[in-house]
Amino acid sequence: MDLTYFYENQLLYILILAFFGGITLFLYIQYARPAFGKRDRSLSLDEVAHGVSIVLCVKNEYENLVRLLPALLEQEYGSFEIVVVDKNSEDDTEVLLASLEHFHKNLTIRTLSADAKFGRDDLMALGLGIRAARYPYVIFFRPDCLPSSRKWLVSLVKTALEKKADTVLGYTSFKGSSLHVRHGMMEQQMHQMGATRKKMPYVSWGNNTLFPKERFLSGKEFETRTTAWNQSEQAIIAHILEKDSTNACVYPCGSVIMNRRLPAGEYHMNRLQGLCTMALTKSRGYCFLTLEKVLIAAFYILLALAFARIGINGDFLLMVIPGGLLLLRWITVWILYMGFGIHFNEKGLAYTAPLWDLLSPIVHFYYLVATLIKRLKN
Repeated sequence: MDLTYFYENQLLYILILAFFGGITLFLYIQYARPAFGKRDRSLSLDEVAHGVSIVLCVKNEYENLVRLLPALLEQEYGSFEIVVVDKNSEDDTEVLLASLEHFHKNLTIRTLSADAKFGRDDLMALGLGIRAARYPYVIFFRPDCLPSSRKWLVSLVKTALEKKADTVLGYTSFKGSSLHVRHGMMEQQMHQMGATRKKMPYVSWGNNTLFPKERFLSGKEFETRTTAWNQSEQAIIAHILEKDSTNACVYPCGSVIMNRRLPAGEYHMNRLQGLCTMALTKSRGYCFLTLEKVLIAAFYILLALAFARIGINGDFLLMVIPGGLLLLRWITVWILYMGFGIHFNEKGLAYTAPLWDLLSPIVHFYYLVATLIKRLKN
């Protein structure tokens, strides 16, 4: 091994080490809590827990509700209710809801007859569900998801009590979707959870989140500029998170699972909408994810340059140093994803985590550019 090569390329290896140190520091600071946070397997509530209202907005969701409502009604929690807002369903949803409401006192049904000229009916349904809620806390829940356990509700409330948090972010798994969608949605949620730990919460996904009901009724936190422009619950939730003490639920039972495959087109649309909301609400926490992707991209580019120069030099023993750094990076990513898998029951993604680590900066900057183009067009 000819060490003169390293003396001639000192700056290159200093930069590689600097970027490696930076991205490793990001892993520790940003993702340590969601990956390795303390969790209690017993999940018992020692205190008197507050009542919770689970708000569902549905339209033609009969097949999903047949599975979802029993899973929610069987939650091992003292005081809770399910508020279902039916947006003019044309299938058997109305019949199912009426039959279940007759036998379950903690199930409330509201029917929404909306006219398009009054705005999007999903926002109207959300507002109707919040106002119909009897309890001081509400949780938004998608009809195409399922709680991972009967302890799901206990997990969210226990986090709120332990961390003295007003708002609790739960994890949503996309196990049936493509690897690209699964990695993308996990990364967004993990970074969001890490940002809340630094008191910089932002919103990209409102499902499986515990909120104080009063925040939605006071109106003090809302800005018409963002909610009117975006016309989505993301803009409303963004303002709630700005004012509240927010924490992430890292109990495996606190996760929910989407029971369908999320199409690439829907994923693309949701991610662009989330980025537009974050741009309007000036979500500075998301800027750290962009900085992280810049450092990761620089690390891999410089590493590739080092391998190329060694190839020209012909002394392949010199690849020990850049190869060792690459392996060390992938090992840290593997460890991180194994922590995610344990805490959120997200199995299988650790195997492809190094590949996603390599491609994620490209995906990240693609969506930033796409969002910029969309905003310029509007």
